[in-house]
Amino acid sequence: MVSLSWLLWSLIALFFYSLMPPLVKSAMRVIPSYVAVTVTNAILVLTAFLVAEAQGYRFQEHLSLSRPSLMLYAAGLVLAVAIIAYYRALELGAISSVVPIYGMHLALSSLWGFLLMGERPTPLKLLGLLFALLAILLLSRP
Repeated sequence: MVSLSWLLWSLIALFFYSLMPPLVKSAMRVIPSYVAVTVTNAILVLTAFLVAEAQGYRFQEHLSLSRPSLMLYAAGLVLAVAIIAYYRALELGAISSVVPIYGMHLALSSLWGFLLMGERPTPLKLLGLLFALLAILLLSRP
């Protein structure tokens, strides 16, 4: 039997992440994007740390100068650029235009999976990527 726990976690992420742009956009009517991204991500870091600790993970056991750790550090830097840029875009633009363009990272990540991670692109997945691109183009128009 296939475990669907990934699906449940994906749906939880979908629901809660969909609430973030309107909350952030509302706050950024008064609070600058660089302050907003710092506060929200400080809360994220603290929460993730507490959850990891509660699950029994010890950070020092997993972090070093090994290839997996270096990839993790690089991912952190890339994520920092992406999230800071996303918040700035939300501050300057309409949610209905910014979020679809930002959301295209999902399709682009799938493409990276095919090109860099050896995942198999089926015709159905490629068609899905095409539809995702078309949806983003339609949704992001002013």
